[in-house]
Amino acid sequence: MKAGHVFKVISADLEKDTETYPSPTRKIVFESAFDGKTDWALFRPGDPQKNTIVYLHGSFSGGDQIFTRKDIRDFWLKKILSSNHSLLSINMRGTSYMSPAAARDFTDLLDYCRKELDCRKIILLGGSGGASSAMAYACLHPEKIDGVIAMGMCDIFARLDFARKSKIEVLQNLAKVTFEAYGGNFEEKPELYTARSVLANINKLNMPIILSMGAADPLIPVTETRKIAEAMKGKDNFTYYEIPAGDHDSAVWINVDLETLNLSA
Repeated sequence: MKAGHVFKVISADLEKDTETYPSPTRKIVFESAFDGKTDWALFRPGDPQKNTIVYLHGSFSGGDQIFTRKDIRDFWLKKILSSNHSLLSINMRGTSYMSPAAARDFTDLLDYCRKELDCRKIILLGGSGGASSAMAYACLHPEKIDGVIAMGMCDIFARLDFARKSKIEVLQNLAKVTFEAYGGNFEEKPELYTARSVLANINKLNMPIILSMGAADPLIPVTETRKIAEAMKGKDNFTYYEIPAGDHDSAVWINVDLETLNLSA
């Protein structure tokens, strides 16, 4: 982190394309306190008495994924809008798996939204890379959030080790860009990854958590996800839902009440 920088919102203008970004969605452009770089998020207000849903995009996507990827838009954006929840969708510096820079930006942005946008209770929602980032942040700052809906993930050590050893190019790239964002791999920077490891921080995870996983996911090893389920077993705040024969996307299509975080079949 470089000295001399402060978090600053540069603009928060209404999006003109109301077909893609339902009115009154604003694009929040900010300068990072971590290193002075700019990043952005999208915010659409709802009922401030209800939970604010904070959407964390998947790997190699961006902060507009919930608005522009049709299946996610049709399922999750529709659900959030129909229930009149506020939505904050964050760019997170691209694919970084809640790197130190992304985590600092995220914390500052949540503080801003609480103070300026009347966001009260914060629920993190993400699939795949977004789920990994959500759970990493829950480990780092459990005091900042009120619940997590994590759709398809495993512990960060297992996730990145599986990715870097995979013959699948997109997974190799995932490991590469994440290690770059952290300034090293987990042999070189173990303390950074341990701080974001679910298995290393079970005692911190006392907020409501829903974890879903496709049993036949080819990109994330379900055996590693089950280790989280086993470690969290017995905690009243935790629900694990595994989809038999489910693929990578199967974990995303789950019926969750966005207020109670109750999971329905």
